[in-house]
Amino acid sequence: MKQYVFSFYTVQGKTIVWEEAITASGMMEAFSKAQQLLIKHKREKGVPIRVKYKGVCYRHTDIA
Repeated sequence: MKQYVFSFYTVQGKTIVWEEAITASGMMEAFSKAQQLLIKHKREKGVPIRVKYKGVCYRHTDIA
């Protein structure tokens, strides 16, 4: 599994930036999860929010 990192930020008034690491098996799954988070954050904050893809982190799993 990979962790896809996205930056979420507001564009109105005071700019607020935060990052989310989304665990997914592929890029399409990560983007759809990011879209769901974007909708959720828009409802909670009540302001327009933008999202930007930052990169991939590989999660180390111990199989022992």
